[in-house]
Amino acid sequence: MKKACAWCLLWLVLCLPAMGQGESEAEGVAFWVNGDAVYQAEIDAMMATLTESMARLGLDTSDATVLATIKSVAQQQIIEDRLLTRDMTEQGMYEWTAEDESAVVASAQAAFDALLADYTAYYAGQEESGEGGDAAAAQRAQEALETAGYTLGFFENYYRNALASERYEAWLMRGEAPVTDEAVETAYQQRVAESEGLYAQDVEAFETALASGQEVWYRPAGYRAVLQILLSAQGDTEAEKLASVEEKTDEIYARLEAGEAFESLIAEYGEDSAFDDPEFARTGYQVHPDSVLWEESFVQAVFSDALARPGDVSQPLVFGDNVHILYYLADVEAGAVALTDDLREALRAALYGEQMDARLEERLDSLLAGADIVFAESE
Repeated sequence: MKKACAWCLLWLVLCLPAMGQGESEAEGVAFWVNGDAVYQAEIDAMMATLTESMARLGLDTSDATVLATIKSVAQQQIIEDRLLTRDMTEQGMYEWTAEDESAVVASAQAAFDALLADYTAYYAGQEESGEGGDAAAAQRAQEALETAGYTLGFFENYYRNALASERYEAWLMRGEAPVTDEAVETAYQQRVAESEGLYAQDVEAFETALASGQEVWYRPAGYRAVLQILLSAQGDTEAEKLASVEEKTDEIYARLEAGEAFESLIAEYGEDSAFDDPEFARTGYQVHPDSVLWEESFVQAVFSDALARPGDVSQPLVFGDNVHILYYLADVEAGAVALTDDLREALRAALYGEQMDARLEERLDSLLAGADIVFAESE
């Protein structure tokens, strides 16, 4: 397992509701890290979390090899957490002023109150209305939080660790030069070159990367931006669905003919929530003749003769249970993603994160090299 992941793993451990010490003692000690006991119940809890995550990825968590890997990773995460937490303590990261403690308590109370309100609202929807129902919902919410371990004390512990972690990061990064504009520009050019090599001639790979949340810094040629007005339709056949929204579509085309902007009519008639975001309304759907993210019928409509040039509007089209009116907004320029101010700062933060990972990896290597780890079965 890469040590660079340990910072995230530390946060994972810190965010888990604390287990009762008595329950851990009943399960027995699994191993010691520099004399600090790690109980089997802690490992079991970590393994349960990892098992759930791996199952969501489609892995067979009943397989013996997978289970062994889960156990190994769980143990390693806990070891790294103990080493980092002790190091943070020894470096004075948990020493702070009364003002710091007051801020921690206030943040914890606000987080607890917000979660309690959410739980109460949820249970209120299951209770009968009235004063008695509200009181019952509040009681159920309180009990649910306590059962899950999300007490006020849990949140206080969380925010104390958050503050200590921020200080530890600053301590690890002491003496590290800030990420310069030149470093950002170099990283940008490198990322663009990598993306161009991967995606310039491969639309499917490009869209697959986008859909999976990967960084993509180059867009292939051939995309166009499309806006739409989506209308919920009724009926079983295409003709019935078109007829059910005919009054609205007639109004839309009349207003377009009178010179009104398509964008303004989206806000008045459209039911596609994506256009609630002003930024999306400026860029629209990005579609390529070889797109794999869209239904083939939609792609064909976007590149039909009816939408031959920017500014063209389609006739009403039926896709599924909805009627769509498409608008050819613009051709999307191919090439590198523009390095906007926001993107520049995001890249700067990413480079800082890489530096932080390297520092943390070095520190963990040092801590692990000097650690005294003794497993119970070896006693």
